[in-house]
Order: sequence, then structure tokens, then C-alpha cells
Amino acid sequence: MIRRLGVIGDLHGEHERLARVLEWFAGQQLDALVCTGDVADGRGCINESCYLLQQANVATVSGNHDRWLLEDRVRHVADAHSIDEVSDDNLAFLKSLPRSLSLETSRGRLLLCHGVADDDLGKVWPGTSRSRIERSDDLDALIAAGRHRFLVNGHLHYRVLIDFQDMLLLNAGTLKGQFSGITIMDFEADVVAAYEVPDAGPPQRVREHLMLGASRHRFRSTADFDGGWEPVTLYRQAP
Repeated sequence: MIRRLGVIGDLHGEHERLARVLEWFAGQQLDALVCTGDVADGRGCINESCYLLQQANVATVSGNHDRWLLEDRVRHVADAHSIDEVSDDNLAFLKSLPRSLSLETSRGRLLLCHGVADDDLGKVWPGTSRSRIERSDDLDALIAAGRHRFLVNGHLHYRVLIDFQDMLLLNAGTLKGQFSGITIMDFEADVVAAYEVPDAGPPQRVREHLMLGASRHRFRSTADFDGGWEPVTLYRQAP
């Protein structure tokens, strides 16, 4: 039963940041660690990234970049890894990653995925005055099924909470780039705490929200998205 969960977003080969994050997580009294995938394609070492995830027992799902690497497709993306540079053991690890994974928390079941459920390219975004709406039939089906209270995903590279009446969605963001960060979900304290991951030194706490904040607007499903949403971000200042 997970009471405190450490959440790592899309990895993109950031093995040096990952090593520091895992060392710091080890002192945070967590029950489990998860990663939203996209281990592949980034400035760092994919073999070291895979090794670190396995050594720390991080529950990891497959992202679209991992799928593309294994299919030897879309290798024109920036900082693309080559399948030839991945060791046999780490290829086996990447092939073993599920598209989605259910975990039991003290506040209900959590679905870990990269996009939405088994769609690694799925997006969810309520829309703002400056960004378009991204609805999801797959997410609406998950909400209607009522089996999961929480969904943790990545793909958008933007750490944010999206509130539904029967589900809380946490987009875990990414370790890549200048807005690199991680999250701790404390189900007992009802708190989601966000941390920045600098290029040197330990993660720094920058923001926290109540996990089930009563004052925030809650959608029934993505069909309710109207483009007037105010994002509940997990950054010091929203990028």
C-alpha cells in the first residue's frame, strides 16, 4: 500500500540528474518510485539511465520515444539514441516496460502511463486563453469505469494537476531541460509537493497543492473542457 510516492517524469536520458534524484529520494521515506517513461532520446546515456531505474526498482512505463527506439523509427529527433548503442540487457528492459501500470495507494488505485492508458501519444489539456483543448475519449472511459482515483502521466513535459470529480490527473513533466523537476504525492497528508532539479545539488521544493483541493474547479470529463481553465502548475513560476 503506497502512502508516499516519488514521481519522475519523462527521463530522456538524463542519467546524471536521475542519479542525484534517486539518491535524494532514498532519504524521503517513500513507499515506491515511478517514472512516466521516454527513457530514450536525450543528451545523456540511455544504458546508465536503464541501469539506474532497475537498480532503484523504479516502476516505469514505456513512452513513445522508447517505442520508436525499439522500432528503429523517428531517429531524426534531437539527441536521438541509436538502438545499436543499447546493451542487450537494457534492450530487454525497455521491451519489458508496460504501456500502463496500476498501483494501490492508501487513497485509491493509481494508473501510471505515458500518454493516456495504453495510448503513448494521448494528450489531455483543458485549454486556456492561449492554448488549445486536448480531449481524450480514453480518459473519459477510465473516469466512467471508476476503477482509478488517480492518473499519473507524462508526454506533455508540463507538471500540472487536472481535477476531475472522480479522478486527479498529475502530469509529471520531465527531467529534461531548464524546467526539470520531480514530485512527491503524499496520500496520507493529502499533499502534492513539487521540486525543481537543478544541474547541481539536491532537488529544491518550490510548490505544493492539496491533493484534493476543494476550491479548485473539477471537470466531470474532458467533454466539459471549455478553454477557460487556470492551470494548477507545479513550478516556482509557471514557464
